[in-house]
Amino acid sequence: MLGFSIYLDTEIDDQTKRYIELMKQNGFEGVFSSVHIPEDDASKYVERLKKLGEYCKAEKLKLTVDLDLKGLENLNVTIHNAKKLLQMGISALRLDDGFTNAEIAELSHQLPVALNASTINENDVKQLIDNQANFEHMEAWHNYYPRPETGLDTRWFKTKNVWLKAHHFTVMAFVPGDAKMRGPIFAGLPTIENHRHENSLVAADELINEFEVDKVFIGDPRISNQLMSQFQNFYSQNTLQLHVQTKYTKLFGKVWHNRPEVAQDVVRLVESRKQNQLTKLEIEPENQKIREFGAITIDNQEYGRYQGEIQICKVSLPKDKRVNVIGQISKKDLKLLALVRENTGIEFLMSKEETR
Repeated sequence: MLGFSIYLDTEIDDQTKRYIELMKQNGFEGVFSSVHIPEDDASKYVERLKKLGEYCKAEKLKLTVDLDLKGLENLNVTIHNAKKLLQMGISALRLDDGFTNAEIAELSHQLPVALNASTINENDVKQLIDNQANFEHMEAWHNYYPRPETGLDTRWFKTKNVWLKAHHFTVMAFVPGDAKMRGPIFAGLPTIENHRHENSLVAADELINEFEVDKVFIGDPRISNQLMSQFQNFYSQNTLQLHVQTKYTKLFGKVWHNRPEVAQDVVRLVESRKQNQLTKLEIEPENQKIREFGAITIDNQEYGRYQGEIQICKVSLPKDKRVNVIGQISKKDLKLLALVRENTGIEFLMSKEETR
């Protein structure tokens, strides 16, 4: 599952509603919010939460709210009647410090709950079992870390998640956004420190494929429309959208695919040689130069039966008289090349940067 965050320190207005609609259209299914409410703003935050719940309910999005015992009280709810939160559009609670395992067990029979993935231990699991908790209603959610240098260590994170999966927990973690960062530090909201300045899609893919994570949420308040589209295409259609600088217009308007066997140094676009065999065009040698990381190339007539093959360089390669350089992946999309696997689709989009 993919999710995103909406915070209550600003109004839940029409702009927020439109963002929620766009995220749903681009494949996101969950919303995270937090109810750590300053006493003088309690009523304001509760009203905003109710409006957010209405929007999520209308879009059929699962809203998980992070709160402590005081936050529960501010919502006029107790441990014994928490089920009524479902009527507000709240789908689950992410429980912060202050709840006993007996209270967590009772809550788990009323609605889904997410435990702190980083701190839960064997003793907690034993106590939850002793208190007859509903483990089908329990997940393990990691924190995000606003302050640089405080995000989790990758080896510790992987070990912890393996332990959580062995205890049958669904695991969730955060990646940073790219458009509007959350204050007061504005340094991203990742779970692991290595992702603080990473491309959000690359970070999400790594969490899922390398770190035993089942659900990924954007920690920061906004991502760009471009990134939304890249998430949607990658997870719904196994297609990467790559922005390029090129004058070779034949790259556009179709989806290309990497070969089923993955080359070490280049992405080989399956359709390219077939296309050239149909058109029977002779490709004259030109613009032969060092092939930088992210260069888009086409084999010329000097390469014999490989003539017409289009490739993307995953590493820097030397000049080859048989290979023409026809374009370059934009700098901010270079990291996405790490996500190209067997049969991955590639859709080229014109970069706003100057063509070259």
